[in-house]
Amino acid sequence: MKKHVCLAIILAVILALGSVGTAMAEIISPFGFGQIGLSSAVLCEKLTLRAKPSTSAKAIATLKFGDHIIVTDQADGWARCVLGDSEDAASGWVNSDYIVIDPAWYRTEEKTPVYAWNDLYAPKVALLDANTELLDPNTFLPILKDEGDWLLVSLRGGTGWIYVGEGRREGEKFYGVVMLEGMEETVRYERIRNDAIGFEIGYDYDNFVRQSGTDRERIVSDYDDPNSPENYLELTYVQADAAAAAAKVGAELSKYYEINTEEFVLGRAGSCLRIDASADIGGKTMPDQLQMVYIIPAGAGSIVATAHYSIEGAEGFGARFRGMMHTLEVIER
Repeated sequence: MKKHVCLAIILAVILALGSVGTAMAEIISPFGFGQIGLSSAVLCEKLTLRAKPSTSAKAIATLKFGDHIIVTDQADGWARCVLGDSEDAASGWVNSDYIVIDPAWYRTEEKTPVYAWNDLYAPKVALLDANTELLDPNTFLPILKDEGDWLLVSLRGGTGWIYVGEGRREGEKFYGVVMLEGMEETVRYERIRNDAIGFEIGYDYDNFVRQSGTDRERIVSDYDDPNSPENYLELTYVQADAAAAAAKVGAELSKYYEINTEEFVLGRAGSCLRIDASADIGGKTMPDQLQMVYIIPAGAGSIVATAHYSIEGAEGFGARFRGMMHTLEVIER
């Protein structure tokens, strides 16, 4: 039977921001295309779901602000969507001007002011916490724009700005969430720093062991033999720009694997190149060791972060590594 995943459990990667100490604010990266489609949210008070992409088409249902839908197609200002993951879930078309498709999300468990514009001296338009009615039932707010230390979010009846510029300190512990095999799991991270390589990252200290060196940082599954691990994230620095580093890494991997290189955006590090080596040459079989390589511009060189994990660990370790990568921030070496 085909496995369905609902909008709330589409594979996601998490990064946490906010104030230091015990602050529990999170930015949840875009979910991407799941087994059904792209997660989306309704931005207006009432939105009609229609049988066809036309204002004169039959109305199927009325959606309300904050409703989660799954977009499967887009055409001429309309979005085809389904309202759930069951076989009999309603489907139809909505005007795409009134939804946000595959956004990043903001969630807070503490009181967080929302400002009329991106200035700490601007009037406050809301004060958020885990129970505010301005948040949807899952306490997520869709992020409409990211401008430096500020986020523009959708609120009931309008928009507002949230300040997230305080960052995190080395050694600070904070929570995140990852989706593992259709289940949401809370992850405890510790902020760690490697000045020689030039990065900070959220380290999942409950499930991994840190092996730190001057020229290499390795985060190894605590289930593995630390001297010969199968599931680990390794980070190094190379004296080459991202394009040159990607070409070198890709050339080596392509001797053994089918590879795919694409532009990718990490939550804190920004734009990078990502190489996916997930099939043997010819694409006929899966390799023993899957590899996802992130090549991140860092000054005159690049940080190369390679996630290694077995096929059996793809759902678990792969998700955990993606979660950690979205917390990575480049610093000056």
